[in-house]
Amino acid sequence: MKKVLTYIFLVSVISCGSVEEKKVVQDTIYPTEEGPSDGVLENIYYSIPSPIETTILIREGGLKFSSDLLFPENELMPFSKKTSTALVLGVLSTDLNYAMVYEKQKQTSRLLEEVIKLAKQINLSAVINDKTKDRIDNNINNRDSMQIIISDQFWEIDNMLKENEDHDLAALLITGGWIEGVHIACGLSLIDTSNKSIKDIISDQRIVLENLIQLNKSFEFNDRINDYIISPLTELKTIFDSIPYPIENLDSTSIKLIDNEYELGNYLTFNLNETDLNLIRNKISSIRQNILIQFL
Repeated sequence: MKKVLTYIFLVSVISCGSVEEKKVVQDTIYPTEEGPSDGVLENIYYSIPSPIETTILIREGGLKFSSDLLFPENELMPFSKKTSTALVLGVLSTDLNYAMVYEKQKQTSRLLEEVIKLAKQINLSAVINDKTKDRIDNNINNRDSMQIIISDQFWEIDNMLKENEDHDLAALLITGGWIEGVHIACGLSLIDTSNKSIKDIISDQRIVLENLIQLNKSFEFNDRINDYIISPLTELKTIFDSIPYPIENLDSTSIKLIDNEYELGNYLTFNLNETDLNLIRNKISSIRQNILIQFL
């Protein structure tokens, strides 16, 4: 019998350093015994924030830039497996967007070169190459143009992977990007402990993570990916699941438990205390460290 799973996609609206109410959009997905259909996978996939979306939220939350949170500057050697390349490419794509939205030209140029190197390793030179670098160099002082260029390149990489039937690599691309985004957010929450917006960004990842795990479980990955990425993400989900849903006395908010599933009304903010936040920080730090040790 098919089980109805309700996925709740959160759209965070942040302005002037304060977090406004988060609108909840519900979508119902019906996975089959054989696994989710292509349409279901697309719904799940596009519910996960892209690197540019995550980093813009961080900047607009009033947080400062920290180069210490970027992926270490290494000489990236060719990977033996495309899955490792896609995972690290996702990580570096988020770092690239993070540096770019804060107008850090030196870091942006360095990260772009690394992204181009990795893209070549999985036959993506047609969509990101030296011409891309020239285009970015010519617009380095125009943040709006840079955002458009780099965001477009990310989705062109994604589309090319799908056109090549490399859907598993596209999933790992978005997974690596998400991991790095949460790592940056958690790092900034330690640097600016009084900033509520960053805690809200982190707490919103609860629902995103459910979709991310569902996406990755649709593919058969090697043991290293499963042991060091997918399984730890499931452990991270357990931490998020332990955070209680808040029941707020707002006319626009409703929470009901129907058939063992939560249905949420129009607006909701999750409460994230310091203990929960530390657990999330430690786990995402461990997952990122796995990438540094196991995949480089």
